[in-house]
Amino acid sequence: MSAIKNYLEQIMQQIKKGEIIAFDNHPTAYKIIDYLYETGTKISVISYSTDIIKYVAKYTDFNIILPNGVVNGTYHIIVGPDVVQTFSKYQICYYFAAVPYMIEDALYQSIPEVAELQLTLYNNANDTLIVNRPEFLNTESLSDYMFIGYF
Repeated sequence: MSAIKNYLEQIMQQIKKGEIIAFDNHPTAYKIIDYLYETGTKISVISYSTDIIKYVAKYTDFNIILPNGVVNGTYHIIVGPDVVQTFSKYQICYYFAAVPYMIEDALYQSIPEVAELQLTLYNNANDTLIVNRPEFLNTESLSDYMFIGYF
C-alpha cells in the first residue's frame, strides 16, 4: 500500500498550476484534491461526478469545468451527449480514474453512461492513473462490459 501512496505523491508533486485534472468519484480523488489545495496548486477540475464537483466548489478555489447535461441522481453523475462533447474540447493533463473491472491490462465498466464518459476522459488525458483496485473479469462474461482503455 505504501508503494501506491508514494507513487501518487510523486504524481501529485508533478501537477502544475493551471493544469486541467479529471477526477472520478473515489476517496483517493478527495485526498489528491485536498493535497493540491493545501499546497496552493490551483488547477482546473473536470468531472462527471456531481459529488466531486460539489466538493471542489465547497472546499477549494479551483476552477471547475462544468459540462452541460442531465444529472443522474442514482449514480450522482452528469450524463448526455453534451458531456462527451465538453470533455472532448479539453486537453487533460491527468485523469484519476476509478475503474471497476479489468482483464490483463484492459479496463472495463459495466454502466454504459459512465463507460462513455470514462472513455472520453481517457482519450483526452495525457496520463490516466487508476485510483482503485479493479476486479478481474472472466472473458466469458465480457459482453456485459464496455471497454474504456488500457492500464
